[in-house]
Amino acid sequence: MTKTAIKRELHKAIDIVESEQLLKAVHTILSSEIKHKNEVLKPFTLEEFYARNAQSQKEIKQGKLIEHKTVKNISEKILGKI
Repeated sequence: MTKTAIKRELHKAIDIVESEQLLKAVHTILSSEIKHKNEVLKPFTLEEFYARNAQSQKEIKQGKLIEHKTVKNISEKILGKI
């Protein structure tokens, strides 16, 4: 079943279900997921951006950098094993 089909079925089920307890349970699960995504996708303030940028520049100067080619090779090895 595709993600779109699952969403469609959930919408139908929510419209049909009368159990307040079940609806609250679904709401709790979905609210938790939405809260997590909002925290992960929280935009930076300008101050946070500049602080992160400064930290990154410092780490680059210290040699704490992994080249794109290296990351690509590692990811290909990992994905190749799946």
